[in-house]
Amino acid sequence: MSRFRLKNLPISRQILILFMALTSILGLGLGFGYPLAVKQYLVNNTYALLEDELYTLSEHITFNEKNELLTVPATAPYFLQLLLSRYEYSFDMIVYSTDGRHLGSRTSGRISYEDSMDLFREAASHPSGKIRHGSLERRDESYLFVSKKMDYHGFPYYIVLFSKEQELNQINAILTRQFLLVFSLLLVFSWVLAIWFSGYLSKPLRSLEELCKKIARRQFDIPLTMDRGDEIGQLARSFDSMKNQLKEYDESQRHFIQNISHELKTPIMAIQGYTQGLIEGVFQGPQAEKGLTIIMEESKRLEKVVGQLLYLTKIESVAQMMQLGRVDLSEMFQLLKLRLSVLNPQIEWKLDLPASLVIEGDGEQLSTAFVNLLENQLRYAKSRLVITGKQEGQQVIISICNDGPPIEEALLPQLFQRFRKGKSGKHGLGLAIARAVFEAHDGTIVAANAAEGPCFTMTIPVKPSE
Repeated sequence: MSRFRLKNLPISRQILILFMALTSILGLGLGFGYPLAVKQYLVNNTYALLEDELYTLSEHITFNEKNELLTVPATAPYFLQLLLSRYEYSFDMIVYSTDGRHLGSRTSGRISYEDSMDLFREAASHPSGKIRHGSLERRDESYLFVSKKMDYHGFPYYIVLFSKEQELNQINAILTRQFLLVFSLLLVFSWVLAIWFSGYLSKPLRSLEELCKKIARRQFDIPLTMDRGDEIGQLARSFDSMKNQLKEYDESQRHFIQNISHELKTPIMAIQGYTQGLIEGVFQGPQAEKGLTIIMEESKRLEKVVGQLLYLTKIESVAQMMQLGRVDLSEMFQLLKLRLSVLNPQIEWKLDLPASLVIEGDGEQLSTAFVNLLENQLRYAKSRLVITGKQEGQQVIISICNDGPPIEEALLPQLFQRFRKGKSGKHGLGLAIARAVFEAHDGTIVAANAAEGPCFTMTIPVKPSE
């Protein structure tokens, strides 16, 4: 049997288990810690209240001529009376002479002679003039007490105020039961809330799971509406964006198959037709030579299309490693001008580039991409080709414009897809290759119709990310 793993359970169950475990641990901690904390709090406050009561009573203590304690009024503070009104709790007082003789008391119950004398010894063992805090442990009963040596007109005496610890324990038990009752109700309520909350979180995730399964079955026309502003809503919007991109990619792949079939079918049919004619002797003499020439031209055309497809696949491959090095784009465009200006000598080249425009990249791939762009521009330009470049921060921006006719607006969104070409285009692979090269360098390419004519703008980082 495989080991139990929390991560293998549904996320709603994980949330519920973790929340219940956390609250249970918290409840156990409070169940053990709360009574101890309350007990310590009651003990500390008992000492403080006993000390306050001692000072209050000392102001009302008087003796007669025989040094006997006169009646002491009940002077417990109103706050203390209100606080303890619901509980059986009392302060007791005993007054001793310095030799241990019992001078008087105010007690709510009997205290044994042995306990009384032990309280006196505890009081007398403390330096005079200072209040003593202490406890007297007994098998049947324990006491918390405060004591101090006092003086009444030259007559020294000890005053001891004490309280039974059992009464504190009873108060502690009552408070603890009340707390645990309230905490248990809150715990049950929080568990019910956790059950609802776990379902609330897992429901949209299950919807996303169903959407993923439908996307896997190539069902892209399913709307995803999730009106949430949290991370789940962001995830849903990312899924919707992914769905749209996959739909677009799926459609582009279908167009790609259709277009490549057309591009390859034409030269293949021409080659087959002329070859069959030569075999059957239909073409003789000059016609045979013309047929062979056409076969050679169509085979070269076929070879070029296949070569470009292989190159495009190589560039787009994740495993393809670029040969990075120092590339001066200003120098590259000067060389490309010398190389390509002969294709259309009537076109004026205007280069607006800094003396040096250095990036880190694959010079061969970048050269291929710019050649494809420039050949495209020279094919449509009327009289002028303008190339500008500059560096902004850690990016280089290159713009290539011509004064030819504008690009069809319907064609702009698909311009860089495979086999998407204008009326004068060749194979429709050059711009797709250019886009793949720039994206491999973490860059971008966009096309737009500007005032001066169609423009292609490339943004390339000075140094590609690792």
